[in-house]
Amino acid sequence: MNTFHGRTAQTVGVATAAGAALAASVVAALPDLNGDVRYALGGLEVSGRGGVSVWDIFVSRPLAYKLLMAGLDEVRILLVGDGSGNTTNLVLRLETYVLVVAVIALLFVGVRRYAGQPAAAGLAAASGLSLIVAPPWHFLEPDWVAALIAVLTIGAACAPRQWWLGALLAGPAAMLVVAVKASTFPIALIALIVIAVLDRRRAIGATLSTVAWVAVWYVLTKHFQPWEWTWLSDLANLVHAKPQGIHLDDLRKLRFSIGDAAVLSPVLVLAPAAAAALITRSSGHRRWIGVVVAVVAGGLSLAPAYGQGEFFNYHFASTVVLSAGVCGAAFALCPGFRLPLVAAAVLVTGLSIVLLHQPAHWRLSHSGPVVWAYELAAALFAVAAWFLAGRLPLSVPWPAGVVAISFALLPPVLPGFPYAFSTYDYTIPVARSADAALVDLGKRLGPDTPVLYLTYGPLNHAIGNPTSCRYPSPLWLQRGALLPACAPARATPTTSAA
Repeated sequence: MNTFHGRTAQTVGVATAAGAALAASVVAALPDLNGDVRYALGGLEVSGRGGVSVWDIFVSRPLAYKLLMAGLDEVRILLVGDGSGNTTNLVLRLETYVLVVAVIALLFVGVRRYAGQPAAAGLAAASGLSLIVAPPWHFLEPDWVAALIAVLTIGAACAPRQWWLGALLAGPAAMLVVAVKASTFPIALIALIVIAVLDRRRAIGATLSTVAWVAVWYVLTKHFQPWEWTWLSDLANLVHAKPQGIHLDDLRKLRFSIGDAAVLSPVLVLAPAAAAALITRSSGHRRWIGVVVAVVAGGLSLAPAYGQGEFFNYHFASTVVLSAGVCGAAFALCPGFRLPLVAAAVLVTGLSIVLLHQPAHWRLSHSGPVVWAYELAAALFAVAAWFLAGRLPLSVPWPAGVVAISFALLPPVLPGFPYAFSTYDYTIPVARSADAALVDLGKRLGPDTPVLYLTYGPLNHAIGNPTSCRYPSPLWLQRGALLPACAPARATPTTSAA
């Protein structure tokens, strides 16, 4: 009888976990793609229809990212035809989800080889959920793509039986982390660190392979696509008047932006404690090595945000994925700390839902205390985990971890909730497509009528008419109107004597 009840409880638990993950994924699949993604799609679509090659189109994104987006868009066109709107968004999301599931399956196989099935399942499930139930401003951004490819790098390195084959496969994957956006190269280093934790020999081989592939990528693009590097330099100059260094003011902005991101994504509050629980499973010098690894990996995940100097919420996409993965591993390997993690996830996420539901002016005026509170809570929870993990007598089944992580990933994808708590784009709500009027305009113009676009890229995506211009969205004109350094020189008026 006890065995029967045990199996029934396990089945109910698994079904509940699967239902929670599915429900969160469905909610995440409904919003409109963010403006940056539609900007890239719009530029590639309208210039492509005007006869411009994807290799020559400027959309503020590197070639590797453009090729990925063009490929996803071509599959979407084959499935549902041209157009813009909710159906287009859903198909693009579903295509990407297929890629995520394939990558996560490879990660599971690779990690299982070294850490066993529970650790592999926890890490893979949590990482996959964080990539699928991603904040709308993260999803399909280059920083999110870099996180996805970093996960691919770990799986490719660890899945093959032969270490040398894994090393060879990891190199081109890690190179793509750099190629989709130069500022995301620290994310490739995180992948190599995770590989080193699992197998140092594979990590050394993967590192050498990565260096070789990055060198090949650099030489080829420098020779065959030199304008890509010119564009990169020009875009960097729009943000930085001088090379980025270590500045106290920027460190303050980074600190604030991390806390602001934690309100939106509560897994950032849970991750330090989850890392502490995992580290305390070791003893002696291995424990302090674990501390160093955790600090370095966490710092590298923040490096793209600091290096770009704009501190947009999507610059923390890899931090969210890393945090979710750490939480998943802790749920799998630290059963004695599951209950505190679940309780903290419910408490912090519930608070985030209340805070994010407040009006924009309230969030902006109260951002300082809220951000400090979240950061202090994360630090105190990590300290408690360091001393209490493994000593608590009560536990909960592992499916509770799946439910908790699914819940903690939910706030940024809820309809009507903002793209950020109080930083840039904090007034933009999560919503369905609003392109109907622009789609109708494109139909009235006629699908083959060429257009010269002086609009931001998402409008191009909605209208869809072809253009023969390789600069389909006038970024330089837009920035010239906003930034004095980019404004055209104006003649100084002179007066003549009467």
